[in-house]
Order: sequence, then C-alpha cells, then structure tokens
Amino acid sequence: MTILDGSISRRKALSAGAAGLVAITVRPAGAQGARAMTFITPFSYILAFVDILHAQGGGYFQREGLDVTIQQGRGSAMAVQQVLAGGGLLSRTGVSDHIRASSRPGGDALISVGTISQGSPFFVISSPDKPIRTPKDMAGKTIGVLSVGGATEIVLDCMLVAQGVDKATVARVQAPNTPAGMALIAQGRIDGYIVSAGVPVALKAANERFLSWNTDEFAPIPGQCYIAKRESVQRDGDLVVRFLRAVKKSIDDMLADTDLATTLKRIEGFEIAEMRNRAVAPDILRNEMQFWLTAGRQNILRHVPDRWQKGYDLMAAAGFTPAGKADGLYTNEFVEKALA
Repeated sequence: MTILDGSISRRKALSAGAAGLVAITVRPAGAQGARAMTFITPFSYILAFVDILHAQGGGYFQREGLDVTIQQGRGSAMAVQQVLAGGGLLSRTGVSDHIRASSRPGGDALISVGTISQGSPFFVISSPDKPIRTPKDMAGKTIGVLSVGGATEIVLDCMLVAQGVDKATVARVQAPNTPAGMALIAQGRIDGYIVSAGVPVALKAANERFLSWNTDEFAPIPGQCYIAKRESVQRDGDLVVRFLRAVKKSIDDMLADTDLATTLKRIEGFEIAEMRNRAVAPDILRNEMQFWLTAGRQNILRHVPDRWQKGYDLMAAAGFTPAGKADGLYTNEFVEKALA
C-alpha cells in the first residue's frame, strides 16, 4: 500500500453492440498483401493498450503478414460479446471477464490464447482524509468502477468476498479512468474508485494527495488476456500465432527502450489522452508494463496455471462461476508456437 502526498505522490442481443465500436486502422505501406484480422480493445485508446498500439504503429503486425484493424469497444463486457458475435478474431479483456463469461450460455465458446497482464493492472484510489486501506473499509461506502458489470466491478466483489465484506453494503457507480475521479471524492459522490495503472502516475505528477494500492493485494487474479472463439482459432490458428509473435517482438523492443522515446514515437498516430503530457507518459507506460513481468520475463504472454486457478477460485467464491478447474479456459499452444 502506498500513500502519496504531494511530493510522492452466452449469445442473445449481441448484434446490438456492434454500433458501439469505433474502428481505427493504421496500415503501414505494403500492408495490402497481408492477411486481414480485427482486434477489439475493451475501451478507447489508453497507454495500457500499448502492447497492441505499438505492434501496429511500429509495423510489427505488418512484418508478420497481418493487416490489423483495431476497434475500440465501450466496456470489457461488450468486447467479449463482440468476439462471440464474430465481430473480431481477438480481443483484449480482463481474465475475470473471461472467467465469468465462460459460465454463461455461449461463454464456453471462448478461449484465451495469451495472458498480457500477469498481475492486476487495477488500483484502488481514495483520499488520505477519508482513506480506504482495505476492502473492509469499503462497507457502507460508494466505490467507482470503470464499467458496471465489467472487470473492475468483478475484482471489487472478489476483494469484498475474500475479506468477508457483504457485497450488498457497497454501492458502485461508473467513474472515469482519469485523475478527475478525485473531484468526485472531494464532492462526496464516491468514497474511492478503481482505475488502471496510469491514473496513480498522473495523480502523482499533479501533486495530488491520494492513497493507492493494487487490487492484487486482496484478489490476485491475472489481469488481462487475449480471447478468441474456439472455432475461430481452429480455423485461423496461423493468424493467432502471427499476432502473438508480433506482440512478443514488440514487447521485447519496448522493454529494451530505456527512455521509451522510440515507443512513444511509434504510437503517435493514435489519439491517446495520456500522451498529451509527454513528461508523464513514460512513467505511465512503465507502470503499465510492469504487469507483463509479474510472473517473470520467461512467462511473457504465457498462461501461468497457478495464477489462473487462484483467480478462478476467488471468482467461484464470489459467485461468478461454478467451482472447478481453470485450465479449460486457456491454451498455451499458440504462445509456444509464437515463441519457438
């Protein structure tokens, strides 16, 4: 836990979601002969999605013979629905979203082909004047989540159950994935909110007083994975391997880019609000990139069975999925081929 104070500071009605997607394609010259595929992000562009944006902007997909269209979703649950509906070959979504979807009608049609964030990319933010230091402090409070029913609300409920807090005693509302949530806390509209890793960095840069801790402290669930329909990967497994190979090469180059100047240059073609402050953007990126390495560099993109099972068990205890085994929800087949 860190206190920062100034100086540290399964298939019905799926088609309706298609209208909520915004397609953006950045195609380097020479991509015309490449094989086309669509990738869906759960939200609009943020630096958390640099794994995909850098692979696109840096030409990594093109060099693997892929012509990738990136569609911006409006919520992680919607991204899952779009993959089920055939709106894209792959999507990045929360592991918790994938686990919950697997227990719903049609959800068993999904499989994860790679884990991009081994650790949770989510942080709980509150004011030091009315601190929320553990999930137990949330009882009787209002907590902001990025999307109602999405990954942040799932991890909230898992933390509450793990700490013996009645979920019904905690109200939840949608809150922004920006420092602006602190204004909602000051106004008394929320008591805290759950955000992605870039927000604590931005708050620190603004010399804001806040308390921050990672949700893995109380609910260790792998953060983000790439999902696809099982029938799609059987048909287009070669595209999945190429995609993962491109992402891994992109990640390796970003990790070697010590000042991240090259990385930031390659993603300038995307409209990313966090990029407006170029002094802070590298720190936001570093905070996001650390979760690629939570299970060690040797496990980048791999599914780590122990972490997946622990996360699955937490979600089963919170009532999101029946008790059971997690290993049917993922495969390392395509990652191993991509890394060979």
